Amino acid sequence: MNPKDFRRVKKLAELDLDYQELKEELTPLSKLAAQIAGTELSEVNFIDNFTQWTVASTLGGFCQKPREEAICNYTIEEEKALMIQLPRDPRFENSTYVVDEGYKLYYGIPLKFDDNIAIGALCVAGKSIEDLDDLQIKHLHLIARQIVKQLELRFELKQAQDAVLKERKLKRQLAHDVRSPLSGISQLVQLTDLEDSPRRELVQVINLIASSAESVLSLTDEILNELLIEDEFNKSKSVFTFESLGTKLRNLYKPQAEAKQIDFEVTYDSLKREFTGKNLLPLIGNLVSNAIKFTHNGGRVSVHLSLTGLKPIDEKINIRVEDTGVGMTSAQIEAISMTDFRDRLQSSDTNGFGMGLLFVRELIEDLGGDLEISSQPNKGTQITIALPLI
Repeated sequence: MNPKDFRRVKKLAELDLDYQELKEELTPLSKLAAQIAGTELSEVNFIDNFTQWTVASTLGGFCQKPREEAICNYTIEEEKALMIQLPRDPRFENSTYVVDEGYKLYYGIPLKFDDNIAIGALCVAGKSIEDLDDLQIKHLHLIARQIVKQLELRFELKQAQDAVLKERKLKRQLAHDVRSPLSGISQLVQLTDLEDSPRRELVQVINLIASSAESVLSLTDEILNELLIEDEFNKSKSVFTFESLGTKLRNLYKPQAEAKQIDFEVTYDSLKREFTGKNLLPLIGNLVSNAIKFTHNGGRVSVHLSLTGLKPIDEKINIRVEDTGVGMTSAQIEAISMTDFRDRLQSSDTNGFGMGLLFVRELIEDLGGDLEISSQPNKGTQITIALPLI
């Protein structure tokens, strides 16, 4: 993964996209692009460090392929667009989609954000046409901009939801912190026989304290009840259980493993706890993609999800990814552990598997988690991550 790839993959993680959920939202735009271009095929593809994810296609379905096999892998390097007469291009003239399927034209537009990072492409491909006119190209670029805008709006919505969740958490904590001492004051007053006290003024003062305490307790109870109702009403689709997260990981990455006859297993604790899934999919997904990429055909990759911590304040999500792949040297592991990110990128020992893990390390640091790596060359790798329960 070169620095440019790193920035793109990190942007994908920042957007925190659920590729399967995007299918329903982006398929109409994909179909519209095909109608405008007069082509049989139109796709919306996102590309990470190893994989092209097709999230919307006129051919239907949700699919993936190695990025080196995808034409859109070339498109994301372009400034504005890429047009190819496929039978005339030596890179693709002998490909299956030209020789067997008969595609003649490809036109792809990189999906770029304000920071000029392309996370994927909108593309069309036709069997009966060899060119597009200026009006068709203009309309295709309008659709590409609309896709980017929808992704930006999704990101802004998630940010707003996160801000609301943080505010509610703060209110809940404040209510709890106020309630505890005031409850103690109220109980003290109720259990003390103040009538026999010779200091009448003190009785009046304490009675006033008790009255105030009861009022504050009533107010905090109302705040807590309102927050509980809001929590039930505003539950986001990004909330996971171990079961739902495990199922999603199987659905997303089993096809990659099956393509290499790799035994892919996801296990998890039976706890019914819920937690927000912010950045979990891109984080775990990159670990799994790395493991599959660098595990030989017929090998094994496993993921285990669990909860650690005896007290709620200490609870963490524990993620363990193991493989029987090529492994890493101690120098590669040390490079990933470097404090300075620039040093990590410049290290000559971060090629291959270790280079891909740089992104994971950065994301874990952003989330306040911990990373442990155990690996030896040709003996596989075990990576364990602990993230605060959100």
